[in-house]
Formats: sequence, structure tokens, C-alpha cells
Amino acid sequence: MTDPTRPLDTDPNDASAPPANRSRRRAAVAIGVLLIAAGIALAIWAIATASRAPEGQSVPVTAPPATDAATPAQTTVAPSAAPSATAAAEPSASVAPAAPAPPAADAPVISSFAVQPEAAMCPDERDSVVPLTFSWRSEGADRAWIGVNTSDASVQPTAEVATSTDGFTSVSFACRDADQVFTLTVQGAGGTVSSTIAVARELG
Repeated sequence: MTDPTRPLDTDPNDASAPPANRSRRRAAVAIGVLLIAAGIALAIWAIATASRAPEGQSVPVTAPPATDAATPAQTTVAPSAAPSATAAAEPSASVAPAAPAPPAADAPVISSFAVQPEAAMCPDERDSVVPLTFSWRSEGADRAWIGVNTSDASVQPTAEVATSTDGFTSVSFACRDADQVFTLTVQGAGGTVSSTIAVARELG
């Protein structure tokens, strides 16, 4: 009931209001604040619960398509080593050339070729000469030549000679050279054959 002694427009928060009225007002405000806070917490909990899967249920996981799992892995096949082995077995292009074929059966033969003296005794290194005596034997030859400092006397002959002799003296040693090479070349129906002798100079 309304206190007949209290004016109707009196403020409850007024310091002049009775203490019991102020306590009730503060308790009502505190309860209102607690209810608002509880409502906010309840709303946050509801949102968080809605975003999670229900308890006891697992979140479904999408499995990869079966075709991907069944696709066989690609296999790279190494090239065969057979071609390399075959290539290695082929003869190399750098093989040494074959030895020259032996003379034909009917080629001429020089059976002996000698000179005396074997060393030329020279008095000096000027234009003096030392006589030499050559002898040779050949078989199957039709022609013969002797030459100086050549490997084929038929191409660079000093003189054409007999196919066999025991005393050829028409070629001498020139003392201006430290040594000289003398070549006998014979020719027959089966080809050409040469033989050489080197004579060194000795100063007396």
C-alpha cells in the first residue's frame, strides 16, 4: 500500500528516501544485470554449439575417387643396353693399318748387298772423296740401279748397274757429308725391290 505520509513524486534514489527502499532498488538493478549477462552467455554457447557436429557423430570425410586409387603407376622402362654392347663389339676405326702384303712370288730378290770399307776415312771435311767398292747379288731382276741418299734408286739413280756384281767402284763417299746412304734397286717382272747401306765418315 502507498504510504499516505509519502508524496507520490518522491524519487526512490533520493538520499532522503527511507533506507529500505534504496536496498530493494539496488537489488533489482543487480538482478537485471545478471540476467542480461546470462542471456549473452547463453547466446554465445548456442552459436558455438550450432557450428559443431553433434556429440558422438564424426564429421564425414570425402574419400578420393576410386578411379584415382585404381590408376596404375606409370613405369619408365630403361633403354636396352644391347645396342651399346653391339656398338662396343664393332671394330674400332682407329685400328692400326694392316702390314703391307709380302712381295709376289715372282718378285725379284736381293740376296746380298755390301760395301768396302764400311766407314770412310776422310782427311778433312772439304771436297775430298773416298773410293768405295760395292758388291751385290740379285735373282729374278731384269734391271738394277744404285743411288745416293734415296730410298728408290730407280726413281733417283746415280747409275744403272748390273743385276749382280763383285766390284762396283763408280760411286765414292763425299767427305763433306757426315754420312751417306747408298741404295741398290732391282726391277723384275714381279715388281721392284730395294736395299740400303749407310756409310759413316771418320776423320783421319
